[in-house]
Formats: sequence, C-alpha cells, structure tokens
Amino acid sequence: MAQIDARMDRLAMPTLRPAHAQLLAFIEAQTAARGDGSGVRLTDLVASMRLAKQTVGDMIDDLEAQKLVERYSDPDHGVIKRVRLGSRGKVLAGEVRKVSDATEARWAKLLGKKKMAALRSVLEDLAAGLAAEAAADKK
Repeated sequence: MAQIDARMDRLAMPTLRPAHAQLLAFIEAQTAARGDGSGVRLTDLVASMRLAKQTVGDMIDDLEAQKLVERYSDPDHGVIKRVRLGSRGKVLAGEVRKVSDATEARWAKLLGKKKMAALRSVLEDLAAGLAAEAAADKK
C-alpha cells in the first residue's frame, strides 16, 4: 500500500484507505467482468465486501465525493443503483494496476518465473476456494 500511496502522491491523486482501495478494485473487476462498462449493483458490492450495506454506502459516498466513482440508476431496474468508476477513478485504478504489475515483476525477478507462476496458481486456488466457501455460507 505504501508504494501505491507514494505513486498517488506524485500524481496528486487522493491517498485511499485500504478498504476504499479494495472497493475500487471490486468495482473495476466486476465492471470488467461484465464487459459493457455498466458498473456494478450496490448489492453485489455489499456481498463481495462482506460489509453492512450502510458501511459500503458510506464508502461509496466518500469515493463519489472525490469523483472516483459515480452512482446511476440501473437501466434494467430504475430503483436499483449501480456504481461505476468515474474518470478519476479509472486513472487511479490504472495507476494502482501499474504499481501492482511492477511489484509482481519484482517478485518474479526474485523468485524466478517458475516459482512466481506457482505462487500465482496457489493464490488463485485460494481465492477460488474462499469464494466457494463464501457462496456455500450464504445457502
């Protein structure tokens, strides 16, 4: 997080608390998964973050005040709100990705390509297992 904060400071972008950065990452990832730039429903963010709806709503308020995200009515259901990255949020997400890619490249240099691939595989397996566990807990 310190590397991301330093980069954001150099670019005159806001420094985010880890939970806000995680929320932006969820918004970016879920929007990318849809492939149409339509953002993500607030209820999906609440489920992903495993936080109270009010807490996520307050975090969205914080990010919206900084013009990092924007809320809008779901075109399929007027009452439901969606959230997408604002223009500043897209810039910030891109910069966070650059820091992440540089960190991963540094780790690959230290570990070697084979070990880095193994690490990535183990972490992906862990993430998938945790997601499946969370889904099972909801049932």
